[in-house]
Amino acid sequence: MAKCSGCDASLSDSLIAEEEGKVYKSCPSCSERVGHHVFYRYDDFGMRDMGDGRYIVQSWCPDCRFKEPPVLQVSFECE
Repeated sequence: MAKCSGCDASLSDSLIAEEEGKVYKSCPSCSERVGHHVFYRYDDFGMRDMGDGRYIVQSWCPDCRFKEPPVLQVSFECE
């Protein structure tokens, strides 16, 4: 299990952060690629329909899910 070079937490787990009233989420795939947590706006991740009435936030950012070149702008990084 890879650890973040900035905070020593696992890179395979998503972290949620709030700054100035805005919510951000780390992408485990982006984070593992660079060795520290990479945060995007929470709303950028999208929601997943679980089929039982529940919706949960997607784990990976859309760029990683669709294996496309990065389009989202990084909000901040844990360094």
